Amino acid sequence: MAKYKIKVNVEIVECDESINSEPMKHDNGNFTMTISGQDAISIDKCESSILRTAYPTIRDAISKHLTEISKKSRRKKQ
Repeated sequence: MAKYKIKVNVEIVECDESINSEPMKHDNGNFTMTISGQDAISIDKCESSILRTAYPTIRDAISKHLTEISKKSRRKKQ
């Protein structure tokens, strides 16, 4: 049976973008959220923002993974 590696990368970087309180999906498949400088110095606010951004990222990755497995299963049956 195949093995799978799960990789997670979280970056918190200073930017000049406008604040958006909902995760946004980008063309490259990444999700981002921009928080205020005030929220960036709060461990609770940072954690909450990271978790809110991670959830759609995780769901998207699982969806893509299961789609690929389904395609492989169909090819093997043929």
